[in-house]
Amino acid sequence: MKNVLIKGNTIIIEKPIITINDSENVIHAIKEAARNFNNIVIDVKNSFSFPSSIIAVLEKLKDEGKKVTIKIKDPVLYELFKDLNLDQMFTLIKD
Repeated sequence: MKNVLIKGNTIIIEKPIITINDSENVIHAIKEAARNFNNIVIDVKNSFSFPSSIIAVLEKLKDEGKKVTIKIKDPVLYELFKDLNLDQMFTLIKD
């Protein structure tokens, strides 16, 4: 996915995550950032969905002691994260 940027500990997702390949690219970026940082920020700029495979990777990082912050621009996606109680596991920021 060409629209995933890694800037230090921040992974910026600029376009919707649609395909399995998109998800794999995001997971790769998250794992790469997690190798070097204990605090990971996921900045979801323009996506209305967020695959469970990515959430599972973030949960594993949290279990390993990493701090995960997710900034979400889309209000529907933000509410979905809250409905799934992901605000109990991660720091959620409505962007």
